[in-house]
Amino acid sequence: MKLCLCLAAAVCSSVCAGPPEPSELSAKARLYLDAAAGMIAATPPDFQAGALLQIGIVTAGNNPKKALELYEQAFAASAVLPTQAGYRLREEFQSRLAGHVAKVDVERAISLIAGMTPPAAGDADPRSGALSEITRQLLAQKRLDRAAEFLDQMVVGGAYPFDAITLVIKAQPPGDEHHQLLFSQALVGFQQRPQTEPFERFIRTFRKEMPEQTFQQAVRQLGKTVLDGKGLPEPHSQTMVGPSGTVTLTDPKDVEIFNALDLIADVDPAWAREIAKRPGLQAVLERYPRGKASIDTGKGETVTTRGTIRSGQSQADIEQRAQVLAFETQKMTEAMRYINKDPARTLEVAAQLPSPQLQARVIEMVAMMAGSKDPAEARILLGKCVETLEAIKSPDWRANGWGAVAVSAAKIQDTELALKALEKGIADARVVYKQEANPDDPNPYTKAVWTSTQLFKLLFHRAARSLGLAAEPLLEKVPDTEIQIIARVEMAAAWNGTPSTGWFAPSSRPKKK
Repeated sequence: MKLCLCLAAAVCSSVCAGPPEPSELSAKARLYLDAAAGMIAATPPDFQAGALLQIGIVTAGNNPKKALELYEQAFAASAVLPTQAGYRLREEFQSRLAGHVAKVDVERAISLIAGMTPPAAGDADPRSGALSEITRQLLAQKRLDRAAEFLDQMVVGGAYPFDAITLVIKAQPPGDEHHQLLFSQALVGFQQRPQTEPFERFIRTFRKEMPEQTFQQAVRQLGKTVLDGKGLPEPHSQTMVGPSGTVTLTDPKDVEIFNALDLIADVDPAWAREIAKRPGLQAVLERYPRGKASIDTGKGETVTTRGTIRSGQSQADIEQRAQVLAFETQKMTEAMRYINKDPARTLEVAAQLPSPQLQARVIEMVAMMAGSKDPAEARILLGKCVETLEAIKSPDWRANGWGAVAVSAAKIQDTELALKALEKGIADARVVYKQEANPDDPNPYTKAVWTSTQLFKLLFHRAARSLGLAAEPLLEKVPDTEIQIIARVEMAAAWNGTPSTGWFAPSSRPKKK
């Protein structure tokens, strides 16, 4: 109690003294960034890469040369990150880093990404996001030929970069003489290393421009590949909730066929009718006879959601989870229907959601909206947000909601509520940290990507944004000196007026020991 009172007094004293001048905030931000950079050398090697990247992102806007130096250090440090079958943290990190390097030195980004080993056939290619970012930067510099040359270099050995090639084609005049060659190369690239989702997007994007023969060949190859079970995305169910009811697909092949059925029907109606006889598709196609296209051409009344299918799940478990997902989708749709005209009603609906993650997401949206309302109305709405958050039992999902309450409370000059919300959020992040730091069952990731680290990141960005320099005493509540570094960098970002450096959750997973 004494510590809490002292902290409240410190915040009150700072706030009552009036908001700091922008120059004062900038000076404090530079101090924090310099201090963080100096502290990183004493941290474990696998932590350094993420922290250096974070500082580089915050620095890039004002000092791109310094940011590039930090990015180079981060890339060198990333050599110690683990890489093994099914867990490509090093490659995921380096690809993300290359995307940021492209914003300050695109040629250096090209050399970094070109030096990475392409993934094995059948593995997801973590470089795809970086390829698109590098291409965007080259096109922004009007270097179309360089972009095409770069992508020609990258198609060798790796998955075909459909999204990046799409940017290049769109940058060229319609009907450009090079397009036919690029369409043909895309088809060959798909045949060599199938990726059904990006290839379907590619076909749809350029359907009107593709020669008919190329279009038909591409669609037939897509359909055959899906039916062969090749190149499918991570297994997931797909649930459609509309006025006429709810339908769910649980077979990954059925999901992809449903999404591409209109293309197949346009090329080969007889084949489409045969495919439609698949047991898992029949009931769904009675409502949506042209698959996803029936939804896209509707009035926006149908909501589509995905559910992850984990390895080893039984069909009964998958179907049960799909039923829960359908209910959650219905409730989310209802909640969003009221969010602008009756946000209090939205909160009531959110409380009925089985998923604490979805509950917290809705509360966070409502809390952020509250700051734009009349102060009296905002206080009432934020009070309801607090009540709904307190009913959620999962601290990992609840924490971000507290940060949103703090931001809106600060907007209506309710510093007391902002501080209380931040303290609750930090307390939740501490609970998650304790779980991840448990020596008997530790989080196997590097600490830079722990869930608790990401929670502290966003909370301290919002703390600095809400309280200004008065947020500094909250750092004492971070239980880990390394995560304190990351929290300081986020505070510096907020004081500089730049966004949070964002949540980094690797898509791959380490094997349990």
